[in-house]
Amino acid sequence: MRRYAAALALMVLLLAALEWGLPAAGVPRYLLPTPSQVVASFGDPRGDLFGHARATASAALLGLSFGAAMGLLLAVAFVHARPVEDAFYPWVLLSQAVPAAALAPLLTIWLGNGLAPRAAMAALFAFFPVLVSAARGLRDLSPEQLALMRSWGAHRWQLLWHLRIPVALPAIFAGLKVAAALAVVGAIVSELAGSGRGLGFVVSVASYRLQTDRVFAAVVLAALISLTLHGAIALAERLIVFWRRPG
Repeated sequence: MRRYAAALALMVLLLAALEWGLPAAGVPRYLLPTPSQVVASFGDPRGDLFGHARATASAALLGLSFGAAMGLLLAVAFVHARPVEDAFYPWVLLSQAVPAAALAPLLTIWLGNGLAPRAAMAALFAFFPVLVSAARGLRDLSPEQLALMRSWGAHRWQLLWHLRIPVALPAIFAGLKVAAALAVVGAIVSELAGSGRGLGFVVSVASYRLQTDRVFAAVVLAALISLTLHGAIALAERLIVFWRRPG
């Protein structure tokens, strides 16, 4: 807490300035609501903001899990089979060059209007950072480490399990932290494209109705989901990669 005391104090000062400054300046509520108006929108029983947040969190978590698994598996394939990397990596790069907003309506058409298209979009966002970080980490071995393991007669899968994966874990967790935030973004992008649930749906409807307090409330909830996923991954990293703990 001492480490982040200055950031918390700055946030409190900013919120106080907005709370008192916006009405004094005559800024209308539909342009920029005060923090208290945003907080009040959380308690509106007609809005079901927390139900929409659960829908977004479910899609983001499912997409993160699937995208991370695919990224890890493909990274292992890239490291062990160069022809696989030569064949697939250009297509992976091409998939990242396609605007996500263009894919979201197609996923809704193909997969329906439920959880599937939102989770699929979250997986697309989460896949690439895990793939890149895992592939780099799995290759980040010294010649001495490889020579030692091979002198003990380790075969390819023993090298993977006992050397490559432990060495790559910090890089993998770094990619997972980035992927966690991107998975939430991907779920919201899909919801903006035509879903009937989720925080993206809330933002779309509230923007049309000029309910900016609900828009800000949805943004706050989306940020909290991202921070929760990031914190869970950071905790798992501290427990699993115990040899890198400071002190």
